[in-house]
Formats: sequence, C-alpha cells, structure tokens
Amino acid sequence: MFGTPNSILATVDHDVHRRRRSAYSNFFSKQSIRKYSPIVQSCVDKLCRRLQEHRSTGRKVNLMHAYTALTSDVVTEYSFPASYGLLDQPDFAPDHYELWISILSGSHLLKQFPWIFPLISFPLWFVERYLPHLAVTYRWRKTWAEQIHNIKVGNDDSEERRGRPSIFETLLDSDLPPFDKSVGRLVEDAQTLLGAGSITTSLALALATYYISCNKSVEARLMEELTSAMPDPNNPPPLVELEKLTYLSAIVLETLRISYGVSHRLQRVCPDQAITYNYYVLPPGTPISMTAVHIHDDPIIFPDPRTFKPERWLPLETEGARLQKYLVAFSKGSRQCLAMHLGTAELYLGLAGVFRRFGGQLRVVDTVRERDVELTHDFFTPTAQLDSKGICVVIGGN
Repeated sequence: MFGTPNSILATVDHDVHRRRRSAYSNFFSKQSIRKYSPIVQSCVDKLCRRLQEHRSTGRKVNLMHAYTALTSDVVTEYSFPASYGLLDQPDFAPDHYELWISILSGSHLLKQFPWIFPLISFPLWFVERYLPHLAVTYRWRKTWAEQIHNIKVGNDDSEERRGRPSIFETLLDSDLPPFDKSVGRLVEDAQTLLGAGSITTSLALALATYYISCNKSVEARLMEELTSAMPDPNNPPPLVELEKLTYLSAIVLETLRISYGVSHRLQRVCPDQAITYNYYVLPPGTPISMTAVHIHDDPIIFPDPRTFKPERWLPLETEGARLQKYLVAFSKGSRQCLAMHLGTAELYLGLAGVFRRFGGQLRVVDTVRERDVELTHDFFTPTAQLDSKGICVVIGGN
C-alpha cells in the first residue's frame, strides 16, 4: 500500500520475512536501544534548545513539525551515516512532515491500484505533471537510493567517523542474499524504517503533550515526579532510570493507548491450520485483520476511553500488567513493530525532557480537539481532519 512490496513490512512469506527481520534485530533490541539512548537524549536536548528559542521570541510551535524533526533525526542518525539535521532547520522542516503525510494519504489508492506506484520511475517532469501527490516521494526515494549506493561503493563510512556503523552499512556487509541487499529493495526498507520511526512516534508525543498540558492535575503530578528524579533539568538521568518512574510510565502507556500506533487493519494469515473462533471455523490461508482502535477504545476494557487517564494503569504491577495485554499499539507476535523499543525510549526521554524544562509553560493555541486531535481519517496512521492546523503551543512564563 506504500509502493514497497519487497520491504520488511510488506514481505508475506514467513521464512523470507524472518530472514529480513533478523538482519535488523540486533539494532532494535531493548539492550541496543539503551546503548543508543544517549544519542536520543542529545536530540531531545537540541529540541529543547530550539523550544527555548521559541519561548524567547513568543513564536508558536507546531508540535507535529517539532516532534517529527526530533524522531526523524533520531532514526536517520541510526540508519544512515549522518542524521538529516531537521532540528536545525527553520520551523522544524515542515516539508519533511508533509512528505510522510503525502505518502500516507495515498495509501488506500495505492493498495487498491498498486500499478500506479511504478509510474514514479518515469521522468520527474511526468510525475510532477500527472502524479503531483507522488512527486515528493519520488524525490526522497532518489535521495535514499543515492545514500545507499554511496554506502555500498564505500563513499560514506560512518564507522570511521563515529565509531559505529549505521544500520544500512551493517546490512550491506551482512550475509543476506544479493537481492535483499540490492539498492532498490533497501530503498523500500528505508521508506518503511524512516516513516514508521518518525511519524507514528511524533504523533504520540504531540498528543501526549496536548493532553498533559490541558490537564493541570496530570501535569502537576508528572512535574513533581520529574523534579524529584531530575533535580537539574540540564542533567537528565539515563533511560533505564526514567523507565522506573511510576507516573511517567503510566503516561507512556496511556499515550500508546490513546494514539493507537497504527489505525489501519493489519492482516495476519495462518497458512496451514484452521482457526476456530466461537462457532466459526476459518479455513487455512484466510486473511484476518482488526484495527487497534476497536481495542483501545473499547469502554469495557478501558472505561471512558477518549479521556486521557494515566491513573487507569496504576498500580503498574497489577492493573497496569493486566491492561497491557490489550495494548496493541505495536501489534503483537512475530510481526510486531520492529522499532517498538526505540519508540518507547523516545516517549520516555522526549516527555521527560520537555516537561522537566517547560512544564507549566506550554499553552495550547489555535488547536481544536475535534479538528486537530481526534482521529478522523485512517491513512494507515491516525490522521485528524484534512483542514487541521496541527497541534500548536506557545511557551510562556509560569
């Protein structure tokens, strides 16, 4: 549905999927993400410096742009020899956010008419004239192809410069079959990794910031916990310590619930066994799918589901543990989100950094919940109304 039939996300065959996924597994294990967390923290620190600039000038901040710049810098720093540096760009590079909205908004059309996407291999003038909604994707796919080609021929070596290889450097040096390491297929994985690693988490961060800022009791309780754990806002504790904070953990869980992760139905197939559900027997090979929205918004499981209530997860050891089996923001099983530990780390570090420095100072402006916050469209990820202005804040004094 994104014109990436050979990407890790779209790979149907079980054995091929397992082979391709295992090549990434070392990068996205919980232990690896904890080792990488200082890089995430440095990006959060840069975001906070930029937010301080906006505080000084009184300029409005579009949180979707700011958080997408953060998550994009994190995932590109990990994937390629260098990050894209979007946090350094004016207004947090809104064009990059629009790239993913452009890709996502065409997902249903491409799913039904997959023959459209190969047309972007035509000359740029043709794409811009006849397929303008795919022109941005065209340019970025060319950029990714050039980056991967440069790595492949040895023109870009981050291990020499940074002391560690990037994801795509490691994949190209692996024992994967030649096709799996081809530039064309890895471009599809780049689109998948960078999209999944940026827009979903940035939405979750923006929604959390909105809901916390609009609920003073939640914000006060969070700030009390963060102040105790982080006396000096410029000297944050490591990720492993933040993960021990009870209320912050409840906020992360509630954020994952209310932001859904992915709103689209994710198909699963049992190829060789029938599945019995109540009185129904589903034959082998039957695609089965369901959206996370139906689970996360089920009032029987989560009473008053459209209210942001971190307290529903407390105590974490009992009620939190019970409810987590219904939390499917990252899906479940062998095809659950590859980067779930990275996304969770960004929530912990991002929310702790922003609210320890700017808690009590974030004022939501020009944002209408029905238009800019609530799910209106399923473009694979949850999307607000098409005329949404984004979730915006002004940072002021106490």
